[in-house]
Amino acid sequence: MVKNIALHIVFLLLSVQLFGQNEFVELDINPKDVEIGQSVTITIKTNVDGDLDMSLPDEFIQSGAMQTGMSSSIEYVNGRQKAIRYNYRTFTGYFEDVGTYLMGPVKVITRTKEYLSEEFKVRVTNRQNMMSDDPSKNLNKMVFGIIQKSKKEIYEGEPLVVEGKVYSQVEILQVEDYSSFTFDGPAETKSLVASNQVSSAYEVINGKNLQTFKIGKTLIFPERIGDYSIKPFQTIIVYNDRRRIFPERLKVVSNQANVVVKPLPAGTPKHFIDAVGEFNVSANIANRYIDQGKVIELKLKISGSGNLHNIEQPTIQLPRGLSFYGDPEVVDSIRFSSQGAEGSKSYTYFIQVNRSGEVQLNPIKIAYFNPKTEEYVTVQSRLKTIHVKSTGLEEPEELEEEKKEVRDPVMQPYITEYLPGGSAPIDLFTGWGGAFLLCSPIMFGLVLGLLVRVKNNSAENTLAKQQRIQHKTDALYELSLLSDDQNNETRIDQLSQIMVRFLAKQFKVSNGEITRMFLKTKTPGELSEETYASIIAIFDEIDATKYGGQIENSDVNHLVREAEQIINSFE
Repeated sequence: MVKNIALHIVFLLLSVQLFGQNEFVELDINPKDVEIGQSVTITIKTNVDGDLDMSLPDEFIQSGAMQTGMSSSIEYVNGRQKAIRYNYRTFTGYFEDVGTYLMGPVKVITRTKEYLSEEFKVRVTNRQNMMSDDPSKNLNKMVFGIIQKSKKEIYEGEPLVVEGKVYSQVEILQVEDYSSFTFDGPAETKSLVASNQVSSAYEVINGKNLQTFKIGKTLIFPERIGDYSIKPFQTIIVYNDRRRIFPERLKVVSNQANVVVKPLPAGTPKHFIDAVGEFNVSANIANRYIDQGKVIELKLKISGSGNLHNIEQPTIQLPRGLSFYGDPEVVDSIRFSSQGAEGSKSYTYFIQVNRSGEVQLNPIKIAYFNPKTEEYVTVQSRLKTIHVKSTGLEEPEELEEEKKEVRDPVMQPYITEYLPGGSAPIDLFTGWGGAFLLCSPIMFGLVLGLLVRVKNNSAENTLAKQQRIQHKTDALYELSLLSDDQNNETRIDQLSQIMVRFLAKQFKVSNGEITRMFLKTKTPGELSEETYASIIAIFDEIDATKYGGQIENSDVNHLVREAEQIINSFE
């Protein structure tokens, strides 16, 4: 069931000439992942003069005043700036039930045509049980702020939800200059709500009616165990003082909160992939009927919520006669919400089958830690049998020969026995016997083999050094190809791929194994702390740019320069 909000409004063009513009109707929903009671802002933009209608779910409860007006934006058409004028209508609301709701489309109906916008889905989840200090102890202040957090203690890898809440005994008219709280330690942070979006309500505390609003909801992934503090947030409010003619301004500084990050319990299972949360795994083979020597695709998908973006690539053991063909392809479909990083991470493995007959792959297993039950969980996905048609070129089965100790009867006394009477053992390199041994073909072969081995090691080291230099050259060349003419989303994606490929080649692993947890395990000899911090910082900024909603307004050039510095820091 949906309801038609009484929005049958005729947009007045306020005498502004809109001729020459392409007609459009746009619907914007922000945010699309919310909790029960969290404010949702709906904005409609159009330059079409007609009757407007919009379908909204019955569960949507409109709140606050509706704002209308006229605005403009600049677009580039054939390299020239063009002003696009439009009317807009903005209103807010919230949901009180969990579920996924369809919003839109918006219709603008004229005498001759009907214009439609896109439609969007809004996902509503249960609200986190936010734990805060007792606000009743702060009623001696006219306005005060408190930091709320989802938990006081979390496990390493577990997401922490932090949000600011302001309590006021006076009427707040406006919120300005918000400065977010900060986590006093190494961590990834993801903003869940724009700082200019606040949801206002009223609460009765100790018999007093207080106006409240929440601000700056943030997701934090601490990277190390320990006791940490969350530094206060600050904001400026404009409030109505009945004793004065004009509104007053006031700076609000919140309290400081604390959180404990605990290590994961002992007893890590074999297939643990550094995952903390709740996850599942599914796997399948694209083509199970193939000819011997062909390559099959094994598709593996890990889905769930928690620290999904930081999990390790699962380890897959192949049976005899099968081998991996190149690195797996990794595709992320991840969004950040109060549940952490949720969605899926997909891997496509390419496997060459060099044996015939019925081939059964082992089940794909992963293990994760569930912070709710405080237990490790192992899940698996079974694969169906592969049917391989023989081409007559069977791969010979490798049998490991039993190593036997061989002793030369002539040399045995010199190696294993002493002379009777407790005399010292015979020195092989004294007397005629020693001279004979030194000049023998056996000794000549040993010396020649040693020289060849030293030469080969030197050649391998030289080749490895040349490969590292080539990897740097390739990566720097790829960075130079990032064009300013490309859109920021494309440049960010390509920059991330270049960095992952370069690091994978440096550490001789597949692309999918390059994660924050993997880099964290590297010793200072393999990766210096300064370089590690720079790599994490650039990946954090890439994620913030991609998922923060400001990608089009971001400066990507400085990220490219930082990537060049990181690549050049490798020897």
